[in-house]
Amino acid sequence: MPVSNFDTSGLFAVEDIVIAVSPLAVPSARVTAAAVRAGGLGVLDLTSGGRRAAAELALAEEWSAAGFGVRLSDNDAFPARDLPARVHTVLLTSDASCTPGDFPGHRVLVEVTGHEQALRALSAGAHGLIARGHEAGGPVGELGTFVLVQQLLADRELDLPVWACGGAGPHTAAAVVAGGGAGVVLDTQLALLTEAEAGLPAGTSVLLTGLDGSETTVENGRRVVRRRGAPDGAPAPEIGQDGFLAARFHERWGTVHAAVRGVRDAVLDALKSAGPALGPDSAGSRALGTELPVVQGPMTRVSDQAAFAAEVSGHGALPFIALALSGAEQTRTVLERTRDALGHAPWGVGVLGFADEEIKAAQLEVVREIRPSHAIIAGGRPAQAAALEAVGISTFLHVPSPGLLKQFLEAGARKFVFEGAECGGHVGPRGSFPLWEAQLCVLDDFLAGAKNGTAAELQLLFAGGVHDERSAAMVTALAAPLSARGAAVGVLMGTAYLFTEEAVSAGAVLPLFQRQVIAAERTDLLETAPGHATRCVRSPFTDEFAAVKEELAARDVPGREAWERLEQLNVGRLRLASKGLERAGGELHEVGEERQLAEGMFMAGEVAVLRSAITTVADLHASVTTGAAGFLAARLDALGIEEPAIAASPEPLDIAVVGMACMFPGAPTSPPSGRTCSPVRTPSRRCPRPAGTPTSTTT
Repeated sequence: MPVSNFDTSGLFAVEDIVIAVSPLAVPSARVTAAAVRAGGLGVLDLTSGGRRAAAELALAEEWSAAGFGVRLSDNDAFPARDLPARVHTVLLTSDASCTPGDFPGHRVLVEVTGHEQALRALSAGAHGLIARGHEAGGPVGELGTFVLVQQLLADRELDLPVWACGGAGPHTAAAVVAGGGAGVVLDTQLALLTEAEAGLPAGTSVLLTGLDGSETTVENGRRVVRRRGAPDGAPAPEIGQDGFLAARFHERWGTVHAAVRGVRDAVLDALKSAGPALGPDSAGSRALGTELPVVQGPMTRVSDQAAFAAEVSGHGALPFIALALSGAEQTRTVLERTRDALGHAPWGVGVLGFADEEIKAAQLEVVREIRPSHAIIAGGRPAQAAALEAVGISTFLHVPSPGLLKQFLEAGARKFVFEGAECGGHVGPRGSFPLWEAQLCVLDDFLAGAKNGTAAELQLLFAGGVHDERSAAMVTALAAPLSARGAAVGVLMGTAYLFTEEAVSAGAVLPLFQRQVIAAERTDLLETAPGHATRCVRSPFTDEFAAVKEELAARDVPGREAWERLEQLNVGRLRLASKGLERAGGELHEVGEERQLAEGMFMAGEVAVLRSAITTVADLHASVTTGAAGFLAARLDALGIEEPAIAASPEPLDIAVVGMACMFPGAPTSPPSGRTCSPVRTPSRRCPRPAGTPTSTTT
């Protein structure tokens, strides 16, 4: 195996929790030096090449006495022999034309978007991996950051440190380190900070200030943001779903130095305070009325069996029956059976808030009559939840965006499900990491202005990639600050239950369905229209769907017509896969495994890529509760985290700087203020003259 001749001992420690890369591939020695001074690993992005990159490299060498890293996509402009002495780390892009062996004497980290790339990087002699999740800006693969990090860390062959890139903020950074990762990469998050903003392309600051994470798209394997009104063919900024964090970091920290220190300190604080939040007799379990703070999420055409709900309940968790589009009679039958099977144990129903009003009204009438202890409304509103709460049904709302969460909190809702796009079935616009980070930021702000004790009113379920000790330990860490304030935290799982013996024995799915998810190596998103996508494991039907969609696009079929055709193509496919039934002439008929496989839709999340063996409900529950607590305890013991030695800030000087907190007319941020001081432009204007005052002019 080719190796880069470099001793890595001592270089993977607390100071490497945060890797700060020049944002938007704009080389900035100021960003690099500030990150180094803050105790992080500053990385100067040199992928753009040219004179500016060379000049910034010289400045970084001068300003970063402790050493720094560089990011390269080739070794043409900056070969190893020309790198300054203080460059100790080289970060190679996922599409780099050079290899770790081209940089002897340097530590080499390689960006990867998937497992195969990681194996190639290992063979090439990489010292560490940067896991670029599907949410990141620039080159991305299929898996979300949360799942990709798990996949790489779980592979014992990949005995390399892993940093997460995509959705990284103070909360998710703690999750990565708790799960066994070395740390996180910050890039776009730094773009609006003092050291970086002045060097950004025109218009970037305004663009970043208005993002919420849902505006990105993937084009030719790269995640970008398309500016409104940009000419065709114009390059699109490589910004990920975490682009909203640029404004957040600016508001909270202001400088790269403070941000790097802040994220690192947040990680250490969360790990030190993380307790057994997912264990028995936790705030989450008490809030749910169950032995464990674990919820089996409603799964259409899967979790519709009373026997399966009884298995989940019997092992300490809260089961949910998925009502989907069932009519009143079907709803009554399954709810009565579940009530009779579970007795006084808690259980719930999953309702589609966006379903046809007539169907939904019929379902809710039965729900109010039978009164399960809990409900989850997907696509619901606080008023719908309040109506069920009024009759004693504890109701959670799916909340896929930070904007909605703010509205729901203001409306009085306090029980939420945060489900990332790694989930199976209908997916939202954000991966777990950027969604969770955004929602936790909203909750932090909300609690900052709320009365004491408000945190204890919150009940939060995290979903989308949770399935074992590691993933649940990561949730424990990211939610630790809220748990410490009294919030009830739990996990919601769906796909993981498909791997249990009871899923088959209790009739939730047929054996073929389980074999398909066990054998799955990837998932596909079946998108009928923008914002309407379903995640399934790859099968003959997903290939058929892709072919039909391509054919419709080739014929320029109008959007509405194409959507209807694709939606009709999906009808009945999930029931065919899970139950081996199809509707013909108003009756349900059994079909054989051959047609199940050929025509069925095997709905499952990205967890299917991570698991390959059958388990039991009891073992699954143990893994995400007591197992997670044990995993986290072992991780903290292995880390032995200590504060790194960082030079104290210098004593303040007796100097007064005038104008540091001014409002400059015509300049919303600092950089444009200089342009207003021009002989051809003045923001001066005549003020309205109130009655009885002399006329005056102000700037």
